[in-house]
Formats: sequence, C-alpha cells, structure tokens
Amino acid sequence: MLCYQGKKMKRSFPLITIMIPCIWLVSCYSSSIAQNVTQQPKVGVVKEIVNGDLLCYVTLVDKKGVHSLGASFDICAAPTKYLNKKVRAYYQIESINDCQSAEPCGKTKKESIITQMKVLKGK
Repeated sequence: MLCYQGKKMKRSFPLITIMIPCIWLVSCYSSSIAQNVTQQPKVGVVKEIVNGDLLCYVTLVDKKGVHSLGASFDICAAPTKYLNKKVRAYYQIESINDCQSAEPCGKTKKESIITQMKVLKGK
C-alpha cells in the first residue's frame, strides 16, 4: 500500500532520481568488464613479454590472431618460463594505476589482466 507522507515523500524523490542512474552506470560498467573477460584468449603461444610503466604486457597468439594483453608484473619477472610456449592464461579484475606514468596520481581503474599463466604440454 502506497501512501503520501508529506515532506518525507518530497525529500525521497530527488534521492531516487539520483540513485537509479548511478545503479545503471555501475551495472553497465560491471557488464563491460565481464564482457571483456569472456573475450580474452584462454590458451595461446606467448610471443613477447614486455615490462611497461603501469603493467606487464604479453603478446599471445591463438587461432583467432594476435592479442596484446595486460598482465601482472610477476609474469614479467620470469619471461623465459613462458616465451614461445603454449600457456593457459588466468585473468582477474585488478585495480590498475590510471596515470600517464608510473608515478602515483591517485587515479585507478578496474581492468581484467593476466595474473597467472600455466605452461601446457605440447605446442
């Protein structure tokens, strides 16, 4: 049962009009990250590993083509373990520094990156 509560009803109306767009934006942002995760290659051959300012970058080749992917710095620490080998890539959504350089600027963004790779038998 809905009833009119005078001033309370008037005060809650602006709050609702603000909350609905916020919820919509968060759900769109979350679904775009989830969509990117499903499109990322799971298995491929590592052709290049480069240590960047903000991320480690892995070039992975699979049946669909060449993919340049962000990865954790742990992967860059052991390039010979993965280079020219077939791997299974495991992804997680991480907070990444969103600055122009490695210097902290206080801004971050959520991004799906490779956090672990397992070398597979065969090529």
